[in-house]
Amino acid sequence: MISLRKYLFAGVVTLVPLLVVAALINWLIEVSDKTVALLPVGYRPDAWIGMDIPGMGIILALVFIIIIGALTTHFIGRHLMRLVDRVMGRIPLVRNVYNATRQLLESIFGDGSKAFKEVVMVPFPNQGSLVMGFVTGESPLQVSEGETTRVAVFVPSTPIPTTGWLLFVEASELKHLDISVEEGMKLLLSGGAVSTPGEKKTN
Repeated sequence: MISLRKYLFAGVVTLVPLLVVAALINWLIEVSDKTVALLPVGYRPDAWIGMDIPGMGIILALVFIIIIGALTTHFIGRHLMRLVDRVMGRIPLVRNVYNATRQLLESIFGDGSKAFKEVVMVPFPNQGSLVMGFVTGESPLQVSEGETTRVAVFVPSTPIPTTGWLLFVEASELKHLDISVEEGMKLLLSGGAVSTPGEKKTN
């Protein structure tokens, strides 16, 4: 009986994630196909190639994203992106979401140097507990005269890290983690379920 329960649990753990991924892919294909169906008949992919291919909307979306990425890496594209950043930066509420999302994506898909510099543990919300955060730079603020340098640390919420807390922590209170920003972000997004190969550095 114990073996049957063990096998049942193992089967559920194996199949459910696969079914969830399959359902998500199927949903994306359906949404993309419905989106493509909104195009005029002459502009639909099946009119070009003479047959209907499921998921063509996803392929077109990827091609569109790659084209946009290629354009934004050149001079004209960078100029347009700076213009978009300025416009978004002037809209209340929208600028907070836009900047946070942009910083998050840069930290995940970029080299991490633009947004987050290092993964650390800091005491928060009290001295008895630690949370993981990302160093963004030295703080320009000085709470009291003669105080040691404080470090700006962004502590994202989990599992949706587009919001969080900005802490100004004394450098001596930081516990440095020997993991990359990408590994730290994966750990954060998984709610701690994904392990990382890094170990804590000794201060």
